[in-house]
Amino acid sequence: MPTRDEALALLEEWNENPSLRKHGLLVEAGVRGYAADDGLEAATVERWGIAGLLHDVDYERHPDPATHGAIGADELERRGYEPEVVHAVRSHNDAIGIPRQSRLDHLVYACDELAGFLVAVALMRPSKKLSDVEPANVRKRMKDKAFARAVPREMLLAGADEIGLAFDDHVARMVRYLSVIAPEVGL
Repeated sequence: MPTRDEALALLEEWNENPSLRKHGLLVEAGVRGYAADDGLEAATVERWGIAGLLHDVDYERHPDPATHGAIGADELERRGYEPEVVHAVRSHNDAIGIPRQSRLDHLVYACDELAGFLVAVALMRPSKKLSDVEPANVRKRMKDKAFARAVPREMLLAGADEIGLAFDDHVARMVRYLSVIAPEVGL
């Protein structure tokens, strides 16, 4: 299994867009936070974090919903990533139709869209700080269909449901997890 440094180098190689790189870091932080809170051993937390980091590795090169995730997963498989990481990357895109089976699969999905939405909400706060985002702020912005229009609200809710949490609890945990790396991503 390649190291996190090798995974980060791959993310940077395949994605020149700084926003896509930051998104990978944020989803990684979310998945790592959940894995650590689940009491998993350090090696598993690291491996699961890499799945979050690389879930959109192919997005800049292959944004078509019909292939996004599949191409990245194939590349990760070719490079020797663990099957559970490959499956989590492949299954995070509903358009491909690969069922999510494991806790890791569900976490990558749950953290993906919410991470992006939380960034958008944070940027609307006077402080522009992620740590100032509350579940009520997120719910309010979800009602505004013009806000972060590309984020499907049903996916935000489905992600929380898939990991067995109330939506507000998922938001609060993600804010806590992502705040750890907020300075690194400009929030």
